[in-house]
Amino acid sequence: MKKVNSFLLLAALFLASTSFGQNVTEMIPKVMAAMGNAKTMKYHFYAQERMHDGKYSKSDVEFTVIANPLKIYAKAKLPQSAQLFYNDAVSKDVKVKKGFKLNLSPTNSLLMKGVHNPVTRAGFGQIKKILETSMNQRKGENLANYVKVLGTVNYDGNACWKVEINDDDYKITTYKVAAGETSVWQIGKKLAISEYKIKELNDIGDEVKPGQVIKVPSSYAKKTTLYIDQSNYLPIYHKMEDEKGVYEIYEFKGLQLGVNLTDADFEFK
Repeated sequence: MKKVNSFLLLAALFLASTSFGQNVTEMIPKVMAAMGNAKTMKYHFYAQERMHDGKYSKSDVEFTVIANPLKIYAKAKLPQSAQLFYNDAVSKDVKVKKGFKLNLSPTNSLLMKGVHNPVTRAGFGQIKKILETSMNQRKGENLANYVKVLGTVNYDGNACWKVEINDDDYKITTYKVAAGETSVWQIGKKLAISEYKIKELNDIGDEVKPGQVIKVPSSYAKKTTLYIDQSNYLPIYHKMEDEKGVYEIYEFKGLQLGVNLTDADFEFK
C-alpha cells in the first residue's frame, strides 16, 4: 500500500509541476498585459527596503494613480509624513505638503530619504519594465526554466499564484559610464536595475562621469517572488533578493482598479 501511495504522490507532483510549467507560458504575457492595462487605481502601499547600513526602512503610503499621462497623489505616513502630488503633463517636479509647501525633483534627497524609488514609480510600470528586461535577456529560453509557479496563496483576501523567478547568472559586474550619462538615474533606467544599489556598491551619490567604471548588478534581482492575483493577473506582492538576501518587499493592499477619478482626488487635504 505504501508503494502505491508513494507512486500516486509522485504522479500527482509530476502532473502539478507539468501544469505549472504550462501555466507559466500563458501566465506571464497576461501579467505583462494586465500591468500595461492598469490605467487608474487606488491602493495602500507597504514597503520594506534594505538601506546602506543593512537595516530595513518601512514605507506606508496611500496612492491614487492615473497611469497615462502620469498623475499621482500620495499620502505618506512612513518613512516620513507628507502629502505629494505629481502631474507629468504639467511639471516634472513633485509638489510636497509637509507643514509647508514646496516643489522638488522626484529624486531630490529629501524625497529619497529612507526609500529606494521615487514617488513617480507608483503603479506597475517599474516592475513591468524589470520583468520585460529580464525576459529580453533570456530571449529564446523556455520561461519554465527560470520562472516557477510554486502554488497558490491567499494574500490580502485574494487568491494568488506564488511565482518565483530565479536569475542563476546574477552577479556584480562593471559598467563604463557612457557619453552623456551624468546620473545613476540614467543608468538605472537604461539597465532596469536599482539606482540605490548602484550608489551602495560604489559608495557614491547621484552623479557619475562619462568614462567612469562602476560596479553594477547584472540584473535587478537574483530571486524575485511575486503573488499574482488570479482575478486580474496583477502582481500585488513583490519580494526582491540579491546576493545578500532580501533587498525589497513591496505590497499593494486594497487595490482598486478602473476607479473614476476627479481633480478632487489629487488635491492636498
